[in-house]
Amino acid sequence: YYKNLTDVNPYTVENVRIRYRANNNAKAYAYGLDLRLNGEFVSGTESWFSFGYLKTEENIDNRGYISRPTDQRLKFGVLFQDYMPNIPNLKMYLNLVYNTGVPGGSPSFADPYDFQNRLRDYKRADLGISYILVGQKRTFSNGWKSHFKELTFGFEIFNMFDVQNSITNTWVRDVNSKRQFGIPNFLTPRVFNVRVGMRF
Repeated sequence: YYKNLTDVNPYTVENVRIRYRANNNAKAYAYGLDLRLNGEFVSGTESWFSFGYLKTEENIDNRGYISRPTDQRLKFGVLFQDYMPNIPNLKMYLNLVYNTGVPGGSPSFADPYDFQNRLRDYKRADLGISYILVGQKRTFSNGWKSHFKELTFGFEIFNMFDVQNSITNTWVRDVNSKRQFGIPNFLTPRVFNVRVGMRF
């Protein structure tokens, strides 16, 4: 894809605040490529690999092109699902994500041309294991399980390697030097999750 943009309204991102200049004084462009390959390593379980490339820049008041806040160059994703042949009701998935860092933003009312830093790359791995107690191929005519059309129990680990991923910066001004420094805002660390799914 490719898109040429005119009368662009530049904006800055600080923590969760998005501040627009409201001047429509920029021109910009965006181009990239998104690919996804789906398949089944084993019957009935979908796995995929995805790749994305993006470049988007803006030119404010003809001062030259700089990265826009959404300029994330590369994205990789892998989802692998499988089950044990001897225990078909026990399923596992592995989700891997790697994204290059986005621009770190700039303080409110500051010149974005002076703050062309980037956040660290985003890296994440998730692991999930689930067991089907009741399902289409495993039904019960009596007992407490007979009340369910579907009953699954699962355990998941999100951000398995406890990577500190940041999403934005909070800008802090130094009193003496009057300089401003970006303090990363980190996303959720490693999380353990227990999941129960049921359908009557």
